[in-house]
Amino acid sequence: MLNNLQTNTTSALHNSIMEAGRKDCPPMLAPARVKETYATVSEGIRKKMDAEAEAVHIILIGIDYDIYSIVDACPNDKEMCKVNV
Repeated sequence: MLNNLQTNTTSALHNSIMEAGRKDCPPMLAPARVKETYATVSEGIRKKMDAEAEAVHIILIGIDYDIYSIVDACPNDKEMCKVNV
């Protein structure tokens, strides 16, 4: 058997749930999270992801940054040959 405090608490809980269901109240549950993909994130986040991937790539292949910068700055192989001569 419920005592008076439990009855009041149960009634208050029931009333608050019913009150939250009104049309003019915002939903009680947070909107579902959508999985972010490369295509759905902002341009700033994409640039950060690209920079991180490039940094990992440089570390893994072990190229000095000077050499990588020269190669990266050249739009084609002809320009790269001019820089190295």
